[in-house]
Amino acid sequence: MYLGRVDTDFNGLVLFDPSALRQHYGGRIREGTDLFTRYVSTDEGDEVLSKGLIVPVLAIDDAGYDIAVHLASEPYAPPGEVLVENGKYALRVVERLVVADLLVLKEWSNKFESWRETGIDPGVYAVTVRGFRNMATKGRKKQIVQAGYEFVLEPKRKLPKASADTGMDMKVLRLG
Repeated sequence: MYLGRVDTDFNGLVLFDPSALRQHYGGRIREGTDLFTRYVSTDEGDEVLSKGLIVPVLAIDDAGYDIAVHLASEPYAPPGEVLVENGKYALRVVERLVVADLLVLKEWSNKFESWRETGIDPGVYAVTVRGFRNMATKGRKKQIVQAGYEFVLEPKRKLPKASADTGMDMKVLRLG
């Protein structure tokens, strides 16, 4: 299980295995490659999703988020109300699973400092993404004291068909 924090600068998060993604591109991705634009402007985005190469959380506010990445069999309760849920994504881990700012797909770097190792073993998974938020009342106003995302991984024998909606509103920093 990984419990940590990821700061976003490009309105999203991504869960992926750098080795699996590199293998998809013949073993190497050139520094500075803009994979994100390719994914959103061609069928390549659907291809990497169906092959389980990335699990994105798109169009969220830039901020620091608490992140939990865990197997479905591991006990975990988000530290707040679950506001949104999106699943299932297919995921293939061949070496190591990381979570990072979506910026990694906009400006690929093989030495990205913001990658957070999750400790998840290689395998094939169905992934559900949940967005949570914890509120507190200060005087008459409510304020967000904690917000983040939980990635729940369910081991599978073969790569599942993805049913998640990449266009789903996954924002957790709204007060309404």
